[in-house]
Amino acid sequence: MKKTKKIVALILAALLIVGVGIFANGVVGNPVSKCLATNTAKSRLAEVYADKDYEIERVTFSFKDGGYHAFIKSPSSPDSEFSMSLTMGGKLRWDSYEDRVLSGENTAARINKEYRAATEAIFTSPAFPYYSHIEFGDIEFNSREWDVTEDTPAYALFTEDLVLDQVYDIRELGKTAGHLVLYIYDEDVSVEKAAEILLEVKHLMDAGGVSFHVIDLVLEYPKPIDDSPRKEGRVETMEFLYDDIYEEGLVERVAAANEAAIAHHAKRDAEKEKEISGVVK
Repeated sequence: MKKTKKIVALILAALLIVGVGIFANGVVGNPVSKCLATNTAKSRLAEVYADKDYEIERVTFSFKDGGYHAFIKSPSSPDSEFSMSLTMGGKLRWDSYEDRVLSGENTAARINKEYRAATEAIFTSPAFPYYSHIEFGDIEFNSREWDVTEDTPAYALFTEDLVLDQVYDIRELGKTAGHLVLYIYDEDVSVEKAAEILLEVKHLMDAGGVSFHVIDLVLEYPKPIDDSPRKEGRVETMEFLYDDIYEEGLVERVAAANEAAIAHHAKRDAEKEKEISGVVK
């Protein structure tokens, strides 16, 4: 009887160990498969990118796709970063060199990071006089290969036109494709207040040496501290042109932009309702 119990205990322990091993393998991988993936990544760099100074930054396991990802960087080229996806057995699934490096996506991301930092410095400055809860700036990019929709900015720059590692003047790019997004809480929610904010933002950006092409401004009442209902009211401008921000007639232009934003959201809501009703039927 004791011998039988020992055998059963050993079998259960072995099954537990196997189960834990299988679970761990599916969550963090294992040293053998990581070595295979790393060797494949090294071989591909040597065979396909021998003329580059690419280095493997790290190889990590992804439990989402059950494989490894090798992250590649160049010490001499800030825009030359991509990754390789590899199976547990070390077989290459794909690499993102064309999608990230050749397409201009990395260069666009670097430019946009610089522009965001420049706009953030102004929005978070003690000199910025408004209480904002969303504030950022983007350089809008598009690709000639992407489908054009109504949400695609006509002023966006093409990633294919970017030059790898080239230093760009973000002030000049901002004039053409800079897009600010600003959500402000204030007790005065009116087109007059929105016009005042636009003028001040333009002044601060000009003084800070940051250009922009359009701005999305949303002016709302602050959220109450307690559970009392929030005041209703909102003024919004969507892609309001920098060139249209000047005092004469500005209140009227903001009022027209707000009406256009209301119509835009109403149209979107109607389309969603139609889509939902179609699914329900």
